[in-house]
Amino acid sequence: MHFNSISSTKKGIVISIILISYSLISFYLLDLPENGNSQYVVLGLYITGMFWVILSGKYQVESPDIKKLFSEGFKAFIVITLFMALYTFIFYRFNPQILEKGISESNAIIISQGDKTEMEIKENAEKLRDIFMPMMLSINIIKYIFLGAIISIVSAGFLTPKK
Repeated sequence: MHFNSISSTKKGIVISIILISYSLISFYLLDLPENGNSQYVVLGLYITGMFWVILSGKYQVESPDIKKLFSEGFKAFIVITLFMALYTFIFYRFNPQILEKGISESNAIIISQGDKTEMEIKENAEKLRDIFMPMMLSINIIKYIFLGAIISIVSAGFLTPKK
C-alpha cells in the first residue's frame, strides 16, 4: 500500500500520533515547558501534515475541486482535533503540577499588588481550578479546528486545477 493511498481520516490519526509523540518527548524527555516554544514545532508539524493531506487528496479524488479537497482536509483535521482534545485532557489530568504552578504564580502576582484578602486569593485559586480544564480543552479545540479549516481552504484553493 502506497503511503499516499491512505484515507484522509487515517492520515489524521498518523498526524495525531506524531503530534502527541512530539509533545510527550518534548515535555518528559527534553523537559521543555508544555506551552513554550516547542508548541511552534507542534503547529509546524500540524501544518505540514495538513498540507500532506490536501496534496495527496489532489491525486486521490476524482476531478479535484475546492470542495472535494477541503473535504479531505476536514476529514483529517476533525480527527486530529478529537485526538488532541483527548490528549490535552489526559495530559493535564496526569500533570496537576502545571495547574498548581499557574495558581501559585497568579497568587504571587495578586499578593504583590496588595489589594486582595487571603479569602479572595483562595477564591481566585478555586475559580482557576474550576475553569482550567474547560479552558485548556476549548483553546485547543478552537486552535486545531480554526487552523485546520484555514489550511484546508487555502491549500485547496492553491491546488485546485485552474480552468
